[in-house]
Amino acid sequence: MIGSVTVKDVARKADVSVGTVSRVFNNHSNVSEEIRDRVLKAAAELGYDRIVSPEPPRTGARAIKEIGFLYGDLADSSATISNPFWTHILNGVEQEARRSNIKVTYRSIEELIQNPQELYSTVQEMKLGGILMVGPAERETVAVLKSLDIPLMLVDNYVPGLSVNSVLSDNFEGARTAVNHLIDNGHREIAFIGGPVMPGPRPVDTIYTFERRSAGYRTALLDAGIPVNYDLIDNGSFGIDGGYQACQRLLERKAAFTALFCANDEIAIGAMKALRQAGYHLPEDISVVGFDDIVLVEHLTPALTTIRIKKEAMGAVAVRRLLEQGNDPFDTSICNILEVELIQRDSVRRISHS
Repeated sequence: MIGSVTVKDVARKADVSVGTVSRVFNNHSNVSEEIRDRVLKAAAELGYDRIVSPEPPRTGARAIKEIGFLYGDLADSSATISNPFWTHILNGVEQEARRSNIKVTYRSIEELIQNPQELYSTVQEMKLGGILMVGPAERETVAVLKSLDIPLMLVDNYVPGLSVNSVLSDNFEGARTAVNHLIDNGHREIAFIGGPVMPGPRPVDTIYTFERRSAGYRTALLDAGIPVNYDLIDNGSFGIDGGYQACQRLLERKAAFTALFCANDEIAIGAMKALRQAGYHLPEDISVVGFDDIVLVEHLTPALTTIRIKKEAMGAVAVRRLLEQGNDPFDTSICNILEVELIQRDSVRRISHS
């Protein structure tokens, strides 16, 4: 009977997960001494006779030789080409992968998104050791990739209710910081332009990161005692044209505002163009804040105040976590949140209500 004792039996007796038992047996450092003692005691009492490895496990670099940098978004299929945001993340991925002698293969999958079977077959044929799914992939796409049983990491995305590891920036706190900056400078009528929304009683962004920014905007207002005025909220596409058109709609509604927070910098660039064409001076008449800190915005007139995302770091962290996952899969998914930073430039003006 002794030889029939399994890892599951040890886990059950020690009241821990199978993954925790595996980490103890392989001398991983990310286990407390109390848990380690409990697992080893349970193993001894059950007569579990496997030899515990005295050496740390091999690194993920040995297990994973090639990772795929996959991007696919039906709403903006040219994003990796037109938006430098993704280029910086790819740069971070490549630098970190190079340190572990891992090959990175880029693949745009937007033409496969609507055909799950073709997506499954195509990625399977790539024979990847790990997958970085980059950008706002929909739940169905992520579910197909998860079913491949290959280490998978979402980059700048999160799918609630789907157990997949992810890394993204602190979009909620970043938006709240941006709006608080406007409030601290005397602004009370603060408009917002987000991304595409789902139908419903209030605008809910289809993209998780944008919805977190929208939530941060609303929370900052409410915390300051300012009611959310949905006449000051508009939504469109993520790009410059989307920001331009959304800002035009805001102006057509004739709802007065002294400041505008945009869900990303490209939206802000388009909105600034619409405001100038309508005869407004920036920031004298209207202050503007963006999000992402892409390269272009410090060269605008006025230079754009924005929230800086550490894009290269996001790519690097994604690779590290993917390697850890390949070496020793956790029992539960982990979401890594990276800090953000307010970059103050020239597009915000202090106003006085007196």
